[in-house]
Amino acid sequence: MKKITLVLSLLLMSISFAQRVEPTFDWTNKSDYQINGEEAVTFKPGDVVSIEMTYTMGSTGGVNDVFNFILAGLQDEAFADVDPSTGTWANETVANTAYQYPGAGTGGVSTASITIPNDIVLNSADANLTYRILTYLAYTPDGGSTIYGGTGASDPTLVYVRSQAEVDAILSTSEFNKKSLKAYYSSDRNTVVMRDRLVGGYSIYNLMGQEVLEGEISNQISVETLKSGLYILSTAYGSLKFVK
Repeated sequence: MKKITLVLSLLLMSISFAQRVEPTFDWTNKSDYQINGEEAVTFKPGDVVSIEMTYTMGSTGGVNDVFNFILAGLQDEAFADVDPSTGTWANETVANTAYQYPGAGTGGVSTASITIPNDIVLNSADANLTYRILTYLAYTPDGGSTIYGGTGASDPTLVYVRSQAEVDAILSTSEFNKKSLKAYYSSDRNTVVMRDRLVGGYSIYNLMGQEVLEGEISNQISVETLKSGLYILSTAYGSLKFVK
């Protein structure tokens, strides 16, 4: 009986020491760049894209994985209908790949900034061109070799690169805007100009529901201080979705 108990104890100990906890990874502000109910994100030429990533480190037998880096990069592949999560990609980076080193530890938040080239080819200009934004955690588990992303530690999201005119056309035909305020951009895209003269206060929210601007309605509302992304202008008269 003692031998059996000893064998079972050793077996349980070996299982305990071998127990694997996988890391987690999430692109938390992805919705800032999603429009028209799409799973893909939309970028425009010249956009400065801010990508916020959160992660927790995994472990093996109670020993934490070793943090290496977090990557975010825009890639392209000249295949039609590529599935960004399973397709074969050439991994050609078309925007500056941002390696982030927020420091070793069990978890944290990292923000990468990527500038979309002004001369990038629009999806509408080439039916065989597919883009993805690839973000992932690179780490080394105890007793193993370095892993770059993988299940639960990466986010390969499909990207549409569109002109401002294409974005405006999408938003202007949505049901949301058909029942909303009427406004248009100034030529420098730093001001929302109201078509109707209204009074009262306004608030501008990002897609996480955070208020980023507020004030009194006038014929023109300055949005110069907002970063690129999708926003909702809310007033007592209705709401308006717009892209900066």
